[in-house]
Amino acid sequence: MAEARSAVAGLHVREVDDERGSCGIIFRVWLKTAVRKYHRVRNSISNGMWPTSVYNICILCIIVFLFMLSDIEVAESIKELFWDTGDKLHVPHELPATVRAIIVACFISVVLSVVFMKVRQIILRSLLAYRGWMYEAKKPSQKYLTMLWCLTVRVISGYQPSLYSCQRSLPRLPVPALHDTIERLLDSLKAICTPEEMKVLEMQAQKFESTLGPTLQRLLYLRSWISSNYVTEWWEKYIYLSSRMPLAINSNYYCFDQSYAHPSHIQSSRTAVIIHNCLVFKRLIDREELQPHVLRGTVPICMSQYEKLFSTTRIPGVDVDELCHYSTSESKHVILQHNGLFYKLDVYDAANQILFPTTLEHQIDG
Repeated sequence: MAEARSAVAGLHVREVDDERGSCGIIFRVWLKTAVRKYHRVRNSISNGMWPTSVYNICILCIIVFLFMLSDIEVAESIKELFWDTGDKLHVPHELPATVRAIIVACFISVVLSVVFMKVRQIILRSLLAYRGWMYEAKKPSQKYLTMLWCLTVRVISGYQPSLYSCQRSLPRLPVPALHDTIERLLDSLKAICTPEEMKVLEMQAQKFESTLGPTLQRLLYLRSWISSNYVTEWWEKYIYLSSRMPLAINSNYYCFDQSYAHPSHIQSSRTAVIIHNCLVFKRLIDREELQPHVLRGTVPICMSQYEKLFSTTRIPGVDVDELCHYSTSESKHVILQHNGLFYKLDVYDAANQILFPTTLEHQIDG
């Protein structure tokens, strides 16, 4: 009977007049799709080039171009090297010297920018692997070495990174030494094990460290080199997706309304505002307009979890669940729960714009 009740108790959602046959609506939808693709391509290029940027390439191109056409005699050998590069690229000599200089300058600036980008990423990844700053208080009690490290990181880091710009520059998760891992495990078990049980565990730990442990440690090192975080996949699968515990009390998937201030006593109005604000925040994530979290104004942290904050559902399985993430073009609705029933609520109009809170409120009340 529950299925029958759910079928007949559907939410009466008001239809939005989309006028799909209108050429204006079709053009706006096409324009919205083109803008979305533009943002996606632009962000991909920007993230791949960080900590450099397109502006750095343009500035370097202008400098090389002016240098090639200048009359500086001190660096004549470098100018000849640039012009020889044009010959190796088979740039036609029939072209004017200005055009040839532009082509060569563009090529050289791109190559040098890629080299500088890789060097800066490697240096930044090595600097961010330093963890001594975690055990020091903020200024003025910081050591001079840590202050110099902070200054170097800020100089090498790019300007105004987007949400995922720092991902390529973050260091890999280090693999702790096998002996240290075993010692920490035994220390954590002392509080819940008897002395007799601890003796057995210590013997098993010694046997593991001398037999199977080194082999597994080498495999773990190999995995750490082919992935940025060797724990992420296992943690997500075995800690979360394999858990058979109830999600409602064991997973923090929910958010709350205002605890003390209630701008409106109408529940549907507050719900509409929460939905609208979440969608606005989702748009910032999709466009990568948010800046990454930076500790003490210096150390960026991983922001990959923001990708699954919205448009992601957990599909139940017998032993292991599965996470399914949908693109922005497919995810157009939210699910409402009321009195034990679930309802689907569309939150975008025909032009792919977020509905206003008043419109959402009318649909919820309808």
